[in-house]
Amino acid sequence: MPTLSAEIPALDLLPAHARVWVYKSAVAFTPAEVAMLRMRGAGFAAGWAAHGAQLAAAVAVMHDHFVVLAVDEHQAAASGCSIDSSVQFIQQMERALGRTLTDRMVVLYQTDEGVRACRATEVEVYLKSGTLTPDTLVFNDLVATVGDLRDRFQVPLKETWLVRYC
Repeated sequence: MPTLSAEIPALDLLPAHARVWVYKSAVAFTPAEVAMLRMRGAGFAAGWAAHGAQLAAAVAVMHDHFVVLAVDEHQAAASGCSIDSSVQFIQQMERALGRTLTDRMVVLYQTDEGVRACRATEVEVYLKSGTLTPDTLVFNDLVATVGDLRDRFQVPLKETWLVRYC
């Protein structure tokens, strides 16, 4: 595993245009899992390269449910092979955690009690029961850049693709 250095940028230090991939768990990570994800994520980011060029990358754990990979492609673009290696990293984390991080049908939303999960197929029922409303903050895992992650990661349900269930 590569050694960590001060040259590996943290997610909050990457520019707004940096590209992101958001992976999610319906079940919250434990403190030990967060520590493992951060340690292995830092190692992955430190060694992530495209065609031999080190990528300015970061891996973060957010809200105890999300693993976010980010790369500043203005310094070096993530290529097919480097993107494949990021998917392999996520698959390794899935095996280590014993859960799925790539299920696009999981919807995570914010409540007073914390982050909750449901299936996309349950959203309509949750809306009818009042568990969710069009104004419920949901996590938009379709964000594409660090800027979007900062500004549009938590948005009202009515501002997402889930609006069709309203």
